[in-house]
Amino acid sequence: MGRWRWVLGLMIGALALYGAVRGLDLPTLWATLRAGNYGWMLPALLALILSVAARTARWRILLNAPPGVSFLRLWNVLNAGYLVTHVLPFRMGELARVLLLARFPQTPAGLVAMSIVVEHALDLAVVLALTGVALALQPGARGLGLLSHAGPVLTLGALGGLLLGAFRPQWAWWLTDALTRPLPRPLQGRLRREAEAALRGLEVLRTPRALAAALGWSLVAWLATAAHLYAVMGVFLETPDGWVALLTMSALTFGMLVPSTPGYIGVVQGITVWVMGEFGIPQATAFSISVASHGLMYGVLSTLGALGLWLETGQVGLGFLRRTQVEKADR
Repeated sequence: MGRWRWVLGLMIGALALYGAVRGLDLPTLWATLRAGNYGWMLPALLALILSVAARTARWRILLNAPPGVSFLRLWNVLNAGYLVTHVLPFRMGELARVLLLARFPQTPAGLVAMSIVVEHALDLAVVLALTGVALALQPGARGLGLLSHAGPVLTLGALGGLLLGAFRPQWAWWLTDALTRPLPRPLQGRLRREAEAALRGLEVLRTPRALAAALGWSLVAWLATAAHLYAVMGVFLETPDGWVALLTMSALTFGMLVPSTPGYIGVVQGITVWVMGEFGIPQATAFSISVASHGLMYGVLSTLGALGLWLETGQVGLGFLRRTQVEKADR
C-alpha cells in the first residue's frame, strides 16, 4: 500500500510539473532568471519568518497553552514537521509533530492531533474569506471560479464536523465507545484516553476569546504568506500585483490538500503557472516565481526544521517516525 501511495504522489507531481513546463522556452526562462532583482528576496524571507511565527503562536492557543511547552519548543516542532513534509510524501510532517510533542504528558497525542485538525480547518476558513475578497476585486479571473465553489464545501464540511464535536461531545463519546468496545481492554483504555485528549483540542471552538485569537493569528499567517509571494513576484515583475499573489496562494492552499510528492514539488509549479497565466503573466516569469518562492521556503524551513529536530531529539534523522510507542520525555 505504501509503495502505491508513493507512486500516486509521484504521478500527481509529475503531471503538475509537466503542465508547468510544457511549451516553456528555456532561453527565455534563463534570461528571466538572470534579469531578476533579487533584493526582493529579503522581504520575502522576513514575511516567511513572520508567517511561521504566527502559526506557532496560533498552535499554542489551540493546545490550550500547555504549561512547560514553550513558544520555542513549538517553533522547533512545527519546523521539524515542515522538514519531514519536505522529504516524505502525504503530509507526514503532521505525524512528526504529533510524535515529537506527545513525548510530554501535558500534550498527549490526541490533543496534538486534534489541534492540527482544527488548525487546518481555520486555515481553510481564513483562506476562503481572503479568496472571496480577491475574486470580488478581480472579476477577470474566470478560470479560478472553481475555488469559489469547492472552497466553501470543503471548509463548511470541516468546520461543521469540528463544531459538532465541540458542542455535542456526548456524540463523540458514543462513537468512541462503539468503536472501541470490541477491542482488548488495555487498548480500549488507551484509545479512550486519547479521545478525551482530542476533545480537549476542541475547547478553543467553544471559547470566543481563544477562537478570535486563533483566527487573528491565522489571518496574520496567511497575509504574511501572500506578502512573501508578492515580494518574490517583485523579483521578476516591475509592478507585482498583491491580488494575484493572494489568489495564487489560495489556489496553492487548496491544491496542496491533494496527496502528492514530498514538498509538493511539481504541484507548486503547476498551480502557480496556471493561476498567474490567468492574469497574463508569461509562463517563464510565473515558473521563475514558483521556483524562487518554493526554493526559499524549502531551504529556509528545512534548515529551521533540521535545527529544531536536533534541539528536540539530539539528532537530525527521522528514526523517531518508526517508533511504535512514543516515549515519555523527562520533564
